[in-house]
Amino acid sequence: MTSGVYIMTNKINGRRYVGYSENLEYRFEDNRKVLQNGNFTPKHILLIDDYQQFGEEAFISGILEVTVNNKSLMQQRVNYWKKIIQPEYNQ
Repeated sequence: MTSGVYIMTNKINGRRYVGYSENLEYRFEDNRKVLQNGNFTPKHILLIDDYQQFGEEAFISGILEVTVNNKSLMQQRVNYWKKIIQPEYNQ
């Protein structure tokens, strides 16, 4: 089980989403399932729409930073990465 900050990138239009998880391996699989069903957080409708339009193969996920399993630290680090990357799907 790996904790840390991750990124999802749409390979077609370059839009990105940055998040964190206590279990990145689980999060990648869960995000895939949730997006397939269109049930990702409603405030991320752009991400849902793009996933439905372009399909799973248009997205790639990766780890930006591995951290200790500490929610407060992960929130700090995800905010750091959001400032740098300015992910379009996190708006």
